[in-house]
Amino acid sequence: MNKSQSRNPINVKIGERIRHYRQKAGLTQEAVAEQIGLTQKHISRIEGGYHNSLFITIMEIAKAINIPIDALTEDVYENSNSALVNTIISEITNMEKSQLEMLRDNIETIKKYNVQ
Repeated sequence: MNKSQSRNPINVKIGERIRHYRQKAGLTQEAVAEQIGLTQKHISRIEGGYHNSLFITIMEIAKAINIPIDALTEDVYENSNSALVNTIISEITNMEKSQLEMLRDNIETIKKYNVQ
């Protein structure tokens, strides 16, 4: 594998998050690329972790898919729960009231077991 094909673990993690949130937003790589002035191939390489993008590019992508930049970068260097919590929040944002009530009940059940 040559240098242009190697993947940095940080780039891979950020790329996976970009892909997740882009797909969740119902956007194609082409749509994001067009919005920020890149090619679809460039977006594909970023999502695959093959491109070491400038921070401004990552910020533009986050804006294009309507997510906070920290959703892409939290806990990249450390092991924290912040990114997981943000993912959960994004998943529950559009739930119906009945679904949120069920989720709350499930959380209460999980807390009773206090697994560590």
